[in-house]
Amino acid sequence: MVTIEKYSPIREEEASLLSVLSDQAQFTVSNVPQVVKDLKESEHPHLIIFEGKAVGFFLLDLNYSEKYQFGQHKAIGVRALLVDQKYQGKGIATQAIKALPSYVTEHYPDYEVMQLTVNCRNKAAYACYLKCGFVDSGELYTGGPVGPQNIMQREL
Repeated sequence: MVTIEKYSPIREEEASLLSVLSDQAQFTVSNVPQVVKDLKESEHPHLIIFEGKAVGFFLLDLNYSEKYQFGQHKAIGVRALLVDQKYQGKGIATQAIKALPSYVTEHYPDYEVMQLTVNCRNKAAYACYLKCGFVDSGELYTGGPVGPQNIMQREL
């Protein structure tokens, strides 16, 4: 079973070992402890836990609406989601993303929608988000470092 937990320094060593395949590296973070160290107060790090071990990471961005022009009112952003390469293909990302709405509703009740961007070339991630109830807005975000991104959202 996959669960979500807030990042804790207790798991820093596990988190430091998380990595993705080389062709995926351009789409997400590569050094989780460094990312956590550089976070703003409104960026909340989380871990994806499988069989008691940290196997993934993502951020919930509480200021997503203010940061991005496309951000809807009361939108929480999902950013930098990754599942370690050793655990890919096991449905872990799907389980984690499906668990997100209830997790966000419980821990961040002031938000009404989750939003994210996914690179147009990242077909696997795009398909996963669709399968988990996210909807493509039909618009592109072009301010990212590696090309256009689909803007997706899921009502809470």
